[in-house]
Amino acid sequence: MRHPLLYIGFLLALLSGALAVGNLLADGGSGSASWAIWLLLLADLGTLAVLVKLFFRSPVTPRSATPAALRESEMLSLQRLAQIVQRGQTSTEVYSVLLESAVQTVRADAAWLDLDPNHTGTDDTNATQYHNITPEQVEVLRIGLRAHPSVEGEFVTNDLNRHASFLGTAQAFRSLIQLPLHGLHFNYGTLYLLKVEPGTFNREDLSILQTFTGQAVLSIENLELMRTSLANQRTQEELKIASQVQDSLIPKNLPTDNWFEISSHSLAAKEVGGDFYDFLHLPGRRLAVIIGDVSGKGVTAAFHMAQMKGIFHSLMQENPLAKNERDKFPVPSKFMAQANTALVHCLEKSSFITSSLYIIDYEQGGFVFARAGHCHTLYYHALREEVFYFDSAGLGLGIIRNESYEKHIKNQFYDYSPGDVMVIYTDGIVEARGGCGTDEYGEDRLKLRLEESYFQEAEDIKNFILADLNSFTHGFPIHDDQTLLVIKFKSAQPLPLA
Repeated sequence: MRHPLLYIGFLLALLSGALAVGNLLADGGSGSASWAIWLLLLADLGTLAVLVKLFFRSPVTPRSATPAALRESEMLSLQRLAQIVQRGQTSTEVYSVLLESAVQTVRADAAWLDLDPNHTGTDDTNATQYHNITPEQVEVLRIGLRAHPSVEGEFVTNDLNRHASFLGTAQAFRSLIQLPLHGLHFNYGTLYLLKVEPGTFNREDLSILQTFTGQAVLSIENLELMRTSLANQRTQEELKIASQVQDSLIPKNLPTDNWFEISSHSLAAKEVGGDFYDFLHLPGRRLAVIIGDVSGKGVTAAFHMAQMKGIFHSLMQENPLAKNERDKFPVPSKFMAQANTALVHCLEKSSFITSSLYIIDYEQGGFVFARAGHCHTLYYHALREEVFYFDSAGLGLGIIRNESYEKHIKNQFYDYSPGDVMVIYTDGIVEARGGCGTDEYGEDRLKLRLEESYFQEAEDIKNFILADLNSFTHGFPIHDDQTLLVIKFKSAQPLPLA
């Protein structure tokens, strides 16, 4: 007659599995909760497999223990092992329960567990667990087993004193079982069980232990999947917060005045990006406009984007020691040199930032700008009815990290006319891919779009360009952050103040 606990075990496993299936159906198989439900279902299947094996196992046992008591011990050991993953505990606990359960199940006199630190989450000092055996005894056995390894597929050695590498020695333990812990991708280690008497392990012991180790490996891999899933979930939550923070740094209320119109667009290739732009009103009816692009993408680029925004607001402050009104704020080339110095201490050596700074004096009808390796400014001149790119030199921030950088950045002055249009952008616009997947949108196509839309308002010009860009890239993912600013100087400019 089978022990009643076996039937109870079957009932509990089936009930737990039914609950898991019900939860999966209710959850729709989606969401982070379904991971845990799937893992619970896998653990239940493993438990059922071992219970079936125990149910049909032959009741031949040593005289010292009754079949019922042994079945109860085996079942309880298995339940402890299977429940580890359900409780979301650690791999260390799984290995400890495996070692203890295996010893109890086959009534081993000693045992040890060799683990691979590369795949088990343990360090070298915890890579071996012992039961009733000293490290010195284990090392002697290791040396002997390495000298004459067992034939592949052979796990039981029933007399070590007759083993080729132990001939002529008197081993304290005579019977040995070796059980490798093989997973889908890794070998996690090997479990060794020993008995003093020779010939005391049998094939049924091996079969049950192999099921135990299989369940342990499944538990380890499920725990790793759960940890990975939780880590990914936390990462996604953190990226969501970072995206919200970065979105708060992008100007929502664009400057408005009787002299100009501004329209903007910004789209990150990932949750967060390295493109930035900002505006700052200066005394004397002047407006500072900055745009930039941090090398790379993702969180690191977003962090440097926030740093650059802080540098912009810090350096574009009034200098109380200036001798005249115009010198109270740095000109674009001076700003770039100061920003380059500030970035030396916080920008990785492999990183750099391209940027352009414009100071528009719309009362005087002109602007000055400096280009630090950024995309060339696209411009429509209303009087000449001409669309062109400004040909200006300049080196990206962080490429040269000493005082000589200032020699590589120059100011450029330009008088604008009513109706002029300035298009400022990052390389994610002109390098956007379409066509066969290798074609780029390009500066020429952008120039054509401005030639076709310059007479419209700034918002409409921006939308016209973006519609063409989206048509060109249809079916292809965005591979770089995209930022586009359109500034149009109104056709009817206010009269200068007396």
